Amino acid sequence: MRLTIDDVAYGGDGVAHDPACGTVFVPGAYTGEIVEAAPVSRHKRFTRARLVRVLEPSPDRIVPETPIVPGMAYASLAYPAEVALKARQLRALLTRIGKLSADLPLRPPRPSPQHHHYRNKLTLRWDGRRLGYVGDDNRTILDTPHCPLSRPEINAALADVRRSAALRALRPGARVCLRHAGLTGTRVILDDAPGDPAPLVERVGRLTLRYGAADFFQVNLPALELLLADCRAALAGRPPTLALDLYCGVGLFGLALPAGDRFGIDCVPTSIANAQANAQANALPATYRCARTEALLDSLPHDADLWIVDPPRAGLAPAVRERLLRLRPRRLLYVSCGPDTLARDLAALTPAYAIDAIRLVDFFPRTPHFETLALLSAK
Repeated sequence: MRLTIDDVAYGGDGVAHDPACGTVFVPGAYTGEIVEAAPVSRHKRFTRARLVRVLEPSPDRIVPETPIVPGMAYASLAYPAEVALKARQLRALLTRIGKLSADLPLRPPRPSPQHHHYRNKLTLRWDGRRLGYVGDDNRTILDTPHCPLSRPEINAALADVRRSAALRALRPGARVCLRHAGLTGTRVILDDAPGDPAPLVERVGRLTLRYGAADFFQVNLPALELLLADCRAALAGRPPTLALDLYCGVGLFGLALPAGDRFGIDCVPTSIANAQANAQANALPATYRCARTEALLDSLPHDADLWIVDPPRAGLAPAVRERLLRLRPRRLLYVSCGPDTLARDLAALTPAYAIDAIRLVDFFPRTPHFETLALLSAK
């Protein structure tokens, strides 16, 4: 098929329209390009196709600066164009899914200070012969001697792992995870390895934070500092008396922001243990509970004047949205890695909340993903 690419959908696929095939999704094609593509699968309302060649390239198309690994949907797109594209995708999702007004208070997006070698975590699979990313078929392991998105320290450790006897001893299908923290260096975590790896320790602003090998921690620290700067600016001059930190992980957001006191909830026991240790180590008042957020809704503090929510990609559970609408804390700070579920949640909250600002922060350059910060206040 000869196609003209009209847009790039959230997820990274070029979008075209063909009289015979309807909407056609073409990974690797960018807005404005004329391409040749071959159908891969046909569905009732759309077709998925493989990019065969670019006949007329976008002026923003570049020769990839590094080798490409799975997930690097925008490796051939100039980085400023990638950030602008993600900003358009965010606006489209907020207005289409959330039915939010076109005059949303969208602030200019924040590009990542680094768009290669920024990740402090790399997870690969071992199939008995190859160590690498899982391919698009969710089965094949693509041998990965170097990851252009991961920090140099991780790639140095990866080279050592690939030569090690410990790797050869792993069962096929095992995971190999490499994590780097500024104060403790790089850890290699192998599936089935005996013992509990020592915690990692990182500096974030003035905080010293520890986290376990299996705990969630932000992967792009330079971009995190940009997001935290926006959060602190929003709270400047009026810090909350009590901040409720849902999905708190090891306490990063609650501890990094000014507050008289903090109450955090997470369902991962090691994260809660580390959050308690982090509050103690940084001499900050905080109480933490290990539970699913939905299970503690009836016992949440009613006097929290700031809620911080950083949910997984699925967004807020309906019960959490309902409790927000009922309690109406004065301010809500929502950090989202899923702009589609953020749009759904904002639509549900707008009867009680004004949206003061929304900002895209590009935590994941060269990939289709990004973080969004939404600041809301009770009406």
